[in-house]
Amino acid sequence: MPFRSPERLLRKLPRWFPSLRGRHAGIVHAPLMNEARMQELRDHAEALPWSLIDFQRLASCPRVGDAPSVFRGQGMEFEENRTYQPGDELRLLNWRLYARTGEMYTRVLQEERRPRVFLLADRRASMRFGTRRQLKATLAAGIASCHAWQARQQALPLGGMILEQSHRWFDPGVGEVALEHLLEGLNSPCEPLALDAIRISLEEALQLLIQRLPHGCFLLMISDFRDLDPHSAAPLLQQLVQRHSIRAIQVLDPVEQRLPHGGDLLFDDPSATVPIRLPARDQAMRQDYADLFSARQAALTDCLTGCGIPLQVCTTTDSVEDSLDVLRSVNDAG
Repeated sequence: MPFRSPERLLRKLPRWFPSLRGRHAGIVHAPLMNEARMQELRDHAEALPWSLIDFQRLASCPRVGDAPSVFRGQGMEFEENRTYQPGDELRLLNWRLYARTGEMYTRVLQEERRPRVFLLADRRASMRFGTRRQLKATLAAGIASCHAWQARQQALPLGGMILEQSHRWFDPGVGEVALEHLLEGLNSPCEPLALDAIRISLEEALQLLIQRLPHGCFLLMISDFRDLDPHSAAPLLQQLVQRHSIRAIQVLDPVEQRLPHGGDLLFDDPSATVPIRLPARDQAMRQDYADLFSARQAALTDCLTGCGIPLQVCTTTDSVEDSLDVLRSVNDAG
């Protein structure tokens, strides 16, 4: 079945080659990373001399902690002076200001709360793809896990939402049980899925985050953002940015960015009776595809950065450790 539309190819590309499916049929039921690799990444994350988690918004979480919050009350950080009102505690009176002005003022303090770390991890069909080193979902799981381990190290409540054919919500918690449940979900086996399988869209996930997350969370979004429409998603992202500190990490495979040279490529397509045959030796086809990808990538970048969310791009050729190093340089530049 010949393939002549670069746009259709870009839409359907992230799927397993039949040859890869047969070669790796025995490991699709295994976790994405073995215990040794998980321990290696945990040691690396906990030994980093810098934090992956950066709060830039006031928290409204109920748990008392040491981060600035939207609440005023019994904290330690001075917020403002206001005119004395009957019933104010005498210990909060600003006597120095009274000595200068002769008027009574009460010091208003800002309460401190323990903000939450929340991970939005995409494990839908297009993330279960990879032609180099690892699946996109594997790299995403490693990066998300490192954030989770640092959150636990800093005693921050940790929660998450994992997108698959539907979504799995993990309520934030501070214990080992909450951490282990989330890590198990991130690292669970990734069997191939049809791209047209019933699933939750990324925009639906953003709407759930708006509804359920308290203000001031650190939100990591890690996905290929394949189905994110920049125009319809921008209002949702803007609402999230006003409430939370957000980091976006996009995971891609090199084949998604630019088609390889060589002979024909075969792609499995559930909507077709035979595999799609792509004439990869066709230079015009490869160039059209690369141009289309660049245009879509530019639209995504403009959308996220326009909402105040910097975008970091990782590929399946990168290790988790290298991706974290790039993340640090992005943070330093910001």
